[in-house]
Order: sequence, then C-alpha cells, then structure tokens
Amino acid sequence: MITNTNGQETWSKLLTEQFDIKDQSKLNWVSEYAAIHEIHESMLGVNATPAQPSLVPNIPAETGVGPVYSTPLNTHGIGNPYAPGQLSTISAKPSDLWTQMPGSGDIPVSTLPMALNIALMTIGFELLPVVPAKGPWQMLSYMDFPYANGKLGRPNEVKGIDGIGDNRENKPLYVKFMVDAAPILDEDGNVDVQAQEARDTAIKALKAAAKEEKENAAVTVSGNGVTFNGFFKTFGRMDGGIIVEVKDCKKGNDNAAIADLFDGDAAVTLTLGSASVELHHVDYAQTMVDFVDGFANFATGKKEPMTRAQNETGTGNALSLRLFTKWVEMGSYEVTGSVTRQQLQDLPLYGVDAVAKIMEAMQNEISQTINARILEHVFQLGVTNALHQRLYQGVDLNLHMGTSDTNMKDTSAKEYTDVFGVDHKETWGIIANSEVNTSAENLHTRQRRIMSRILAAANLIQITGRRGRPTWIVTNGQIATALQDCAGYVVAPMVNGMVQDGSKDLYMAGSVAGLKVYVDPYMAWEDTRICVGRKGNGNEPGAIFMPYILADTVSITAEGTMAPKMLINSRYAIVDAGFFPETQYYTFVVDSPEFGII
Repeated sequence: MITNTNGQETWSKLLTEQFDIKDQSKLNWVSEYAAIHEIHESMLGVNATPAQPSLVPNIPAETGVGPVYSTPLNTHGIGNPYAPGQLSTISAKPSDLWTQMPGSGDIPVSTLPMALNIALMTIGFELLPVVPAKGPWQMLSYMDFPYANGKLGRPNEVKGIDGIGDNRENKPLYVKFMVDAAPILDEDGNVDVQAQEARDTAIKALKAAAKEEKENAAVTVSGNGVTFNGFFKTFGRMDGGIIVEVKDCKKGNDNAAIADLFDGDAAVTLTLGSASVELHHVDYAQTMVDFVDGFANFATGKKEPMTRAQNETGTGNALSLRLFTKWVEMGSYEVTGSVTRQQLQDLPLYGVDAVAKIMEAMQNEISQTINARILEHVFQLGVTNALHQRLYQGVDLNLHMGTSDTNMKDTSAKEYTDVFGVDHKETWGIIANSEVNTSAENLHTRQRRIMSRILAAANLIQITGRRGRPTWIVTNGQIATALQDCAGYVVAPMVNGMVQDGSKDLYMAGSVAGLKVYVDPYMAWEDTRICVGRKGNGNEPGAIFMPYILADTVSITAEGTMAPKMLINSRYAIVDAGFFPETQYYTFVVDSPEFGII
C-alpha cells in the first residue's frame, strides 16, 4: 500500500538522483507533493460498478471502490484508452496475453511529470514556503496568546483577576484599541487624501501626548453612551494599537462590557492628555506580537521584580490561548495548445518535436503566471508593511536622490499598491531628500545608498517580525546593475556576492548582506521598486503557496482536424497565514531622476 510517508521517502531519493536538488526545503515539499499525487493517480480507473473487472491491480471488482474523479478511463460512452502494452496485468485470461483492449485515440491523463517540471523550474517557489494541499480546499489553523484574564463582552461572565479596583473582577488586564489602518475612500471609491492626512495627524498628536504624559497616563474612551477608563501602557509594535490597562467601563452608573463601546453607529473616541483619535475596534493585547513590561509583576504591575512578600500575596496574571481557522479554496488557471497534422509531419525533418515544443510553451505560461501572482502579492504585502511602519514608527525607507524633495506620484515606480488594491503613489506624499549635489557624492556613493536601504529593510523585518532575517530581494534590471557595479566598493564595503560576469542564471543575480538578489524580467527598466522578504517554513506568519494540482495535463486527438490538442490546468492558492503576515516583507522605491544610478 502506498502511504504518504514512505512515498515521500521514495520520491525524495528519486528527485535527488534525477535533479540534484540541494535545497532541503524544496526537496521536502516536492517529495510530499509527488507522494500525495502518486496516491491520487494510483486510484485512477477504479471501476464505479462492481459488475466489470477492476482496471487497477490488486483491487478486486467486488470491493465496489469508485473512482476518485472522472477520466477517460472510467467514463461511459467512449472506449478506454491504453498505452501500448500487454494486458496480462489486468486480465486473468491467458488468451488475452497478446490482445490489446479497444479504445479511442485519446492519450491517458498524466498529472505528475509536468507538475514536477513546474515545481523545479518556477522561481517564485524560492520566495515562499510551499505547503502542498491534499484537496481543492484546506483548513489552516493558527494560535494567539492574549493577555486575557477576563472578557471583552458580557460583564459578569468571568470572575477573578485580583479583586482590586472598581469592576476589575470582570475585565481583562489589558486591551488594545485599534485605529482603522485601511485606506479611507470617498463616495466614488477613490482614496480620500484629506481624511487620511487628518487621521495620520491625529495619530502623531496622540504619540506626542503619550510621550509627554509618560507611562500610566490616564486614558478615556467614550462611545455609544459607554465610558471606559484605563492607563496607557504602550503602542503595538506592528499595528500601532493603543494598549491600555483596564480600570473600569460603565454605562451611566452601571457596569458595562468593553465591547459595548462599539455596539452602535456612534463614533468611538480615545482621549489621552490633550490629544484624541477615532477608534475602529477593540481586541486583546497579544503576547507574541506586543510585549507589556510589567505583566509578570502581578503585585504592582511595575517593571522591577516582586519582593518575596509581594509574590506570596497571590498568583500571577494569566495568559490565554485562542485558536483560529482559515478556509482556503484553490483557484485555477488553464492553458490549451494544439498543432496541425502538417506540423507533425514536417517538423521532424528539422529535428523538432512539435508536441513537445507546444507543451514546453504551455508549461512556461503556467510557470510565469504563478511567478507573476507570487511577486505581485509579496510586493503588495511589502507596501502594506511600509504603510504601517511609516504610520506607527515614522519609518520611511523610500529613497529619493536629487536636489529637492519629490512626491511619490512623480517617481518612476510602476505602482505602490497595498493588499487592499490601493495604489499609494497618489497618497504617499513627499519622499524626503537624501542628497544634495556636493563633491562628496558620486555615482558609486549613490549606488551604495541602495545597499544601505536594503540592509535597513532587512533589519526592520527582523525586528518587527521577530522570526529571523530576510532571505531574498526582488527588483528590476536597473537596480541589479547598480548593485553589481558597486559590488567591490572599497570605501565602505558591504558583504555581497553580486556577480558581473553573467555566471548566474536569468533570475538570480548574486547576494547582498546575505540576501539572495532576484531580477524580475517583467519589471520595466524604470520601475525601480525593491521588495525585501523572508521565506519562512510554513508554520510562521507570512505568505504560503499551497498547490493542489500544479499541472494536470490532458491530450486528445481533435475530431475536426485529427490532430493533437493539449490542455494544462493548475490549481493552487497563495495564502496569508498567521497574524501580521505583511511584517515579513518590505517594499520601497529608489528614485534618482537627476543624477542616475548607473
């Protein structure tokens, strides 16, 4: 019996010998994919009716096992096609030893060989972890660990934090109030630049007030007749959420649930000192995302440790666990191709296999489509992270090299689109000037600045994502040329492996600061965007590629022309898994209209 485990081991050995795969993560997922589909394909042709003999060895007809899916092997109304060969393996009659089963001219379904070619040749799989799906849908699960002793909802649902303070027994210790970070659109569906600028200004004022008031400043939240009181602790590192220690929550003189603040259409406003901002929703503070210093001191909530006497006054503050599931549905792409009988007759004279060539072109179309979707998505995630980092930490790594500041909309970047589909070239605003034309700057110093921004993006991802260093860079030919040109910059050298002799392949151009540099051949020469990202392991936040069927190939002889016709179908999903997957990517623009970088 073929099982997933022993099938994986077998395919791992075959792929290592055949393709010399040295990347262990690629070997693991390609082997798993091959093992899953070996099981699927081994069940093709099993009869749906026990009246006919089974077409698969070792599965008796009386078992009544039905087909996994419909193919020419098990569809009524057409002869069953077979590749040339003896029927002794599927017939018990000695007289049938040299007899061929009658059938049509169709070629049987084959899903695995083409899929393995695409798996090994598609460069996008170097950027994302790949988790093969076992069906046309998949359930992903991930966990969260909030600072949660109590509930956000019904006020008397849970009893017991420490009994200190008004209504403390029914509330969580910390909550996180969120400002809506999504683009603000007007009635026509366009970005409302004025409203976004007002929101950004309010957030900056709130941060200034928090800095002035210091930690534990009083916070008031009001909305829908409910008033919440608490103490400011910190801002969320990734989402800018306002983390507050709970004091009480009331509606008039009665206790209220924190969630009641948002139970209505009225605006909910948070006030800290002289600043205020409109809120979007409330949630628990997350321990794996945000760190609240003082949580481990349940006696006083201060940063220093408890004394022995304080430690003996009770038990520690509790963490909780939440489990989330995500439904993933596989999407499809499909390509067909055909050749004529004349091409089949004539091209062999020139040493060309017409069918093989059209199949190569179709395979390339599927591979490039997958690449395009992966690259589009990681660039969008990188822009989303750039938006958050500018809004919440004031970080903007977009690089303008010129004599004056410039607006993002005036740069040569093709687009600057986030995961909501909003192009922020029009809304980003001014990119700060990074250079004045002095004798201290020249072509190579400008090229070296690009390396510095890449290094800064890498460190930002490592710090905010807390999962490790990024592993790759994707950019266009112009930026790759600039990086290659200053590979040996001796004034301020940086560890890199950028090559200048073309010894790398079409996509891989070398490395900078330990990051592999890939060139997207479809990015325009003037589209000087750079995406820095991290390939995780499939169990961490970030984008994941989930193939169900990488390539399902079918060939038939068309009745009208009596010539071969082929089809390739690919079914997969690109999934954003876990919390804050965008933190594993950062996209920025290099703009140098006046001086040039090559």
